[in-house]
Amino acid sequence: MNILLTGKPGVGKTTLVKEVVKRLDTEPVGFITEEIRGRDGKRKGFKAVSFDGKEVLLASKEKKSDYQVGSYYVFVDEFEKFAVDTLAEGIVRNDKLIVIDEIGKMELLSQIFDRIVKDILGDSSKLVLATVPIKNVHPTVSWVKKRPYSLLFYLTRENYPQLSDSITNILRKILGKIETSSFSKS
Repeated sequence: MNILLTGKPGVGKTTLVKEVVKRLDTEPVGFITEEIRGRDGKRKGFKAVSFDGKEVLLASKEKKSDYQVGSYYVFVDEFEKFAVDTLAEGIVRNDKLIVIDEIGKMELLSQIFDRIVKDILGDSSKLVLATVPIKNVHPTVSWVKKRPYSLLFYLTRENYPQLSDSITNILRKILGKIETSSFSKS
């Protein structure tokens, strides 16, 4: 089951994902993408942070790299290694919630990440909570949104509380089934 969250930039997709994970009281695999802000409060980049505390610089306005999306330089090689390490457990196990924030233009500059996303979301036995941009900025974003076994939620400031509750409840039910079936196999 793929739970996909979309919405306008800045509406709170990452915040909602963090809240849902906290409410589930589970240890997911995957990562959250966080903004990096300067002393002046302006956004100067993004970092990817795993649930086990590892982090990597994804994009920066100040440091340069060979890849660029808008005014941000993207660190594809570093992100690829991080993505492989962070998502490896979710690739091989079916009893873990996999969180991918975000499947977007910067992240999809990595062909390795693109393949990992397709492997994970193409497997109906995986439980995934992911964020995607509204616009189909890459063929993989379009593919992800059309996957069978996917629920696509559109987040707004007005529906945030209801969506947080709905997604949490859906995941609790599914995780309960996974936990029950995992114990019965022992």
